[in-house]
Amino acid sequence: MYLDRIDERILNGEYGEAKRLALKILVSIGEALGAEKLIPISHAHISGVSYFNIGDEGLEFLEDMLVKGAKTLVFTTANPYSIAIHESYTKYYSSDIVEKQKKIVDILIRIGVAPNSFTCIPYKIRRPIYGEHVAWAESSAVIYANSILGVYTNRESGVSALMASIIGKTYYAGMHIDENRTPKEYVIVRGNVKTISLASILGLYIGRNSKNIPLIDVSIAVENAVYKELILRNLLASIATTSDLPLAIIKNETPITIYRTIDVNLLERIEVDVEELKLFTEEKCSNTLFLGCPHMMPEEAEFILNTIDFEEIKMLGIEKILIAIPIQNGDKIGKKRRKGIEIEYIPGVCPVVSNLMTIHINFLATVHGKAHHYIPRLSGIKSCMMNIV
Repeated sequence: MYLDRIDERILNGEYGEAKRLALKILVSIGEALGAEKLIPISHAHISGVSYFNIGDEGLEFLEDMLVKGAKTLVFTTANPYSIAIHESYTKYYSSDIVEKQKKIVDILIRIGVAPNSFTCIPYKIRRPIYGEHVAWAESSAVIYANSILGVYTNRESGVSALMASIIGKTYYAGMHIDENRTPKEYVIVRGNVKTISLASILGLYIGRNSKNIPLIDVSIAVENAVYKELILRNLLASIATTSDLPLAIIKNETPITIYRTIDVNLLERIEVDVEELKLFTEEKCSNTLFLGCPHMMPEEAEFILNTIDFEEIKMLGIEKILIAIPIQNGDKIGKKRRKGIEIEYIPGVCPVVSNLMTIHINFLATVHGKAHHYIPRLSGIKSCMMNIV
């Protein structure tokens, strides 16, 4: 791999141990992938922020990087942390877990992560422009950036994204190269997608069945721009949940420069019927509904709340709605009630990467494919999909 003079000096340790280690890791990954060089990035996004995900070893690694002098060189955001340090739920967790989660967040901020940027939708904190090269680790953000924004990013690990933030560069391989961003499969969706839940189930199906970048011919039959954005976000997040795909080309939504010369007749075909997806939803399964996986902005959440039929979900047993959102400046958003149902906003956190049994939740309903997939694996409880919005 070609390295400039500064890079060579970094590897020699002339700029400190943190930079030396960061560049060593990036070069090792890049050379394994056949990268010829490093390229500058404008934005890094780090995953692996919950103590329940990274544990003591991850915390010790972050502490060691801080001691070594790690500092970000580019704008850097990070994923949500666990619910253990949210004021409503701290009392349910041991002081040891609470303090360790706080320490993870504190170290990341001291390294250079923007303090109010703990979210899985970093493009809502800083929206990259078309053609930017970034190093993002959150799978749902990566696939959204590549597929909708026309941004270039690989699906980084939490460690490689952190290292890229320290160096301000990443390896020139994978999704950073135009030739690697062309579809190999053609997915034809029969019927109209009108809800977040059906888009999510469709995404889970495509992720499980696509072996390479798909070109998806799907009709999203909604007029409201906010609703359509949420449907696209959840379709893509679900694809990334059941696959390692960093890019899915959606006809009429992905920038056409990525696929304008593609002859779909040469691509392998996959067909799916929207009506069949409804078989994977349930009507009644939990008294708590979780929204915000990926996170929703407050105005998006308010739109969804105005769209939901509260009388219907009360009949389905819903007594509480949890909504995960990015950290908000200014007015505090907390709890409220609507038609007898408690609504609680939880900024900066993610219930999916938290031990929910500790807070006496044993079953969680959701409309998000990503949440439905990961809740049993990461939170230790059951989940179900409801086709209510």
